Amino acid sequence: MKLLLLVATLSMWAYASGQKENSGTYNIGYKTIRIIDTSRIYKPKTTVTDSLHFRPVEIDLWYPSVSHKPGDAPMKYLHFANLLQERSNRFQNDTIYKDLTSQLLQYINVNLQITDSAKLIHLKTNSYKDATPVKKQFPLIVYQCAYNGMSYENIPLFEQLASHGFVVACITSVGRYPGNMTTKPEDLIEQANDGTFTQQYLLRTADNIDSTKIGCVGYSWGGLASVIMAMNDKKIKALLSLDGSEMFYYRQSDTENNDFNELRKSTHFHPGTIEAAYAYLESGHKQDEEPADSIYNMSPLLKNETKYLHFAKATHEDFSVIPSLALDNKEGTIKCAAFYNTVISCAINFFKQYLNESNQQFTEIENKLYKTHLADSSYPVPAIKYKNTSVVTGKVIDATTKQPIAYVNLGIPNKNIGTVSQVDGSFQIAASLNDTIEVSMIGYESRNYVLINYEKDHSIAMIEMKPKETTLKEVVITTRNLPARTLGNTTTSHFFNIGLPLKFLGSELGIVIKAGKRPSLLKSFDFNVSENHLDSAVFRLNIYSLKNGRPFENILSNNILVHVSNQPGLYHTDLSSHKIILEKDVLISLEWIDGGKSGNERGVLFLSAGLFNSGTWHRKTSLGKWTKAKGLGVGFNVNVQPLSTKKD
Repeated sequence: MKLLLLVATLSMWAYASGQKENSGTYNIGYKTIRIIDTSRIYKPKTTVTDSLHFRPVEIDLWYPSVSHKPGDAPMKYLHFANLLQERSNRFQNDTIYKDLTSQLLQYINVNLQITDSAKLIHLKTNSYKDATPVKKQFPLIVYQCAYNGMSYENIPLFEQLASHGFVVACITSVGRYPGNMTTKPEDLIEQANDGTFTQQYLLRTADNIDSTKIGCVGYSWGGLASVIMAMNDKKIKALLSLDGSEMFYYRQSDTENNDFNELRKSTHFHPGTIEAAYAYLESGHKQDEEPADSIYNMSPLLKNETKYLHFAKATHEDFSVIPSLALDNKEGTIKCAAFYNTVISCAINFFKQYLNESNQQFTEIENKLYKTHLADSSYPVPAIKYKNTSVVTGKVIDATTKQPIAYVNLGIPNKNIGTVSQVDGSFQIAASLNDTIEVSMIGYESRNYVLINYEKDHSIAMIEMKPKETTLKEVVITTRNLPARTLGNTTTSHFFNIGLPLKFLGSELGIVIKAGKRPSLLKSFDFNVSENHLDSAVFRLNIYSLKNGRPFENILSNNILVHVSNQPGLYHTDLSSHKIILEKDVLISLEWIDGGKSGNERGVLFLSAGLFNSGTWHRKTSLGKWTKAKGLGVGFNVNVQPLSTKKD
């Protein structure tokens, strides 16, 4: 099992919703249950004597409890964060992780800009371990975690549900051995089956559960896992999705689209059989960076009542407790952001209305949110990607030799519309006729191309580029036996990863290299591929100067190509012959320019990552807008030889 941290930032959204939920009636108990599902094989090619032969299942259980004893202390958030390391070690026996908890907490601290690094260690929850359950039967809520997630993502939600008279069983997102979740249906089904197995186990063994009142709730990828559960279990009466992946946005990523289509075609996917009441709470901004071609919405296929609330100002992360952890509370407990309290209130009252059949609490909240314009009920539609769109087909050639130029960047700056020319100089780009394409290439003068001119003569765009005349300063290098240094992020982690989906030619990511004041000769560049889902691909190594802390100009005078095969592992590029001198801090990056297939689909690389103060910079396509994700840095590092220079 690994924690996949894609390049993203966590945001805060704290408008005054007026939906804060009170603490409820009951005290809150918590316990962990570790069981084995002997009906499923977990680790292939093992015998029954292997401890991981059958499927392990661990349940985080919150429940209404009696008053705790004087002197009992509530559990700390650290306990739930530490489950990441404990379960990563228990769910596989190939690697022993020793510092995942500290890395996770540091990552959260950096992303949320928490200055007190010890805050999360001492942060208290309202849960009491192994507290005595109330002797009464309550509805059961099965919660499905987000992609490779676990209970630390939504503890206040579980506590508030328990305090209002629900038993909550939290299901960790675990795929096939060694536990890594993917978008493949086979992994998703394993998580859904964990939920079904947990439900059946608790109904057999727990005496505080009302077997006639079963509900499901899932966040993100867990929303889809909950839907799969409800499709195959008519005991489930209420189904709540927190920005779940079952509302699927088809984009240009072949892999994710094909995985979802494969699931839809499988025997596990039949939304028309769901008998539960269904509510979907959705964030906004989903098409800001990448418009959808189409959107799958299963709601019209359902038999029972459906609800839909769209929160245009919310981000995906706002449906978890993570952004709230940055809020200060004098009691040292978790203080929930205003919107997160709205999520909790919606969940409690949804299950009260559809499981306990107690009036119309959720409908009342729904109407209030609509009236105050904090939510709307309009289902999403695919964004119109371009108005007056034209698909420009063309070729880039050298103005002097008339030969094609490969790997030229073409794009509309800061609009995430762009591509890279192929080996024969050809390209295709779709953009508005009012746009101007910037054409850029190392060693050539940049130029602009007005699309409306292409439309007027309906010709193939033939773009000529003039070689750039440069005069380089001559530098005499003497090393004086100064020791070489390694700069950057040297991690080869198989647990912390940054995914690089190969969707758009020109997509790029990198980190800032602190070169220092002494000039240094750049000798080599290294990075580690922790997981590889492609046949082969070609990347361009770029080195940018910085201006006001942001990537500015490429300082290289020629292309440096990096070839990645279909194998994971360490990739090394010798740069000695290029005689690149670093005199200031720079951004070093990899840009995808060719290849990248995985069978008939676009592939994806998972690059080792680790805690790195300068974070990871990335942009989606050629000449797109650079954005920065703090805390987690992709594992790029360089070997440099400090120099003593004498200029002629």
